[in-house]
Amino acid sequence: MSGKESLFASLGAIVSGLLLSFVVHNPISVPNIYSDIGSFWYRGWVGSGGLPYVSEVFEYPPVSGFLLYFARIVGGSQTGYYEVFSAMSLAAGVVLAATCWRTAKLRGTQLRSWYFIMPSVIVYGIYNFDLFHAMFVMISLYALLSGRRSSSAIALGLAVSTKLASGVLLPVYLLEIRDWRNSAKFAAVFGGLLGVLNLPLVLANYSNWLGTYAYISNWGLEDAWFVWIFQDPSTWPVAKLFGFGLMGVLLLRVYTLRMDPVTKSFLALSAYLLGTYIYTPQFNLVLIPLVAVLSVEHPSLYLWDTFNALIILTWFIYPDPTLAWTIPQTMALLRAVMLLWLAVWVLNKAGWRVGSLIPFRSQKTLDGGVEVPGLSSTFSGE
Repeated sequence: MSGKESLFASLGAIVSGLLLSFVVHNPISVPNIYSDIGSFWYRGWVGSGGLPYVSEVFEYPPVSGFLLYFARIVGGSQTGYYEVFSAMSLAAGVVLAATCWRTAKLRGTQLRSWYFIMPSVIVYGIYNFDLFHAMFVMISLYALLSGRRSSSAIALGLAVSTKLASGVLLPVYLLEIRDWRNSAKFAAVFGGLLGVLNLPLVLANYSNWLGTYAYISNWGLEDAWFVWIFQDPSTWPVAKLFGFGLMGVLLLRVYTLRMDPVTKSFLALSAYLLGTYIYTPQFNLVLIPLVAVLSVEHPSLYLWDTFNALIILTWFIYPDPTLAWTIPQTMALLRAVMLLWLAVWVLNKAGWRVGSLIPFRSQKTLDGGVEVPGLSSTFSGE
């Protein structure tokens, strides 16, 4: 499949996936599958049209809150609210697929169009804000590869202001730019956008704004694989430190490997997800576009996403599905194993051995070359 056929196939796949998602999560469907966006309606301040961060604490960054507020005000009723959010999600999906097509074309790779109808797209497409997050991440990557650094910084700022996870991509971008002046400009534009979005909320209600981040930091383990190590909730503060340590080690090494920014972005986000204490299943939506652009074709990919879809489908059969020895956490553990396998495969495809992830040591590439710690540069091609 080449040229516009790949674009049309990608658009058809994601539109089909999101229409299915619209049906399975629709509050008027009987039965329907739980979604975060549906559950938000039952918060008093959302149903009454309150402004997030001003009327009440909202546990997501500003862009997510603004999207929620827009859907509520324009939609009016519960059904209208869901339909407006779904329409925005569909538009985000179309932009996401088109941006992935452009990115793959720019890289000279074959876009895997059918990935846009993988199980997680159907189960988590109209569910939370992750589709918008994925869209901003891909726009930022495409802009970076196209040499439009300011646009890339703005898009990355919007991504982080939707979901904090994409903050791990900032060092990837700065190392890719390499020129310290342009890197400083990128960081300034990125930071300036965060300030523009957050400062009005700080001034309007500092306590509620701060409560957003306090809420996230106080949350327990959710779908993190290491709940099987730290099974007692009283040990979860230590578990978080364990996860952050693992994440830091992996990210430190990923940042210093020499590879193209799309591959490095996938590995950086994978490192984040393997170390974070909150790996809710909708996070898969930020990785699926990247593997589509990277032309990943590996059995672990399908198992990873299937286990991910099963998390919410088995969630409500337990009084506390966040604990080990439940089906959802079994699926989360298997998902982590598959993600690790997938990340190792992507690493090998980029020419690096698994030992390359060990920090502070030189590693041989698969072709026998030697990588110097701390040196990052881009090469073209696969």
